[in-house]
Amino acid sequence: MDLDKLEQLELRVERLVEQNQRMKKDKAEAQTRLQQRDAQCKSLSDRIQRLERERAALRERLTKIIGQFEHLDLS
Repeated sequence: MDLDKLEQLELRVERLVEQNQRMKKDKAEAQTRLQQRDAQCKSLSDRIQRLERERAALRERLTKIIGQFEHLDLS
């Protein structure tokens, strides 16, 4: 193997190592973003559940209020 081919091989190996390092970094960043999105999704799901409970409670209270009006003798 002549020196030129060895240098080319060395450069290719260096590029592959650099590419591998970039890919590992990109993967770690993607995993971090995914974890953040998962946490955001969980937070939004919790908020939706809370709002649905509040809505159900309000609906129940309004139904009671409407029921009280129905029992009034307005004639």
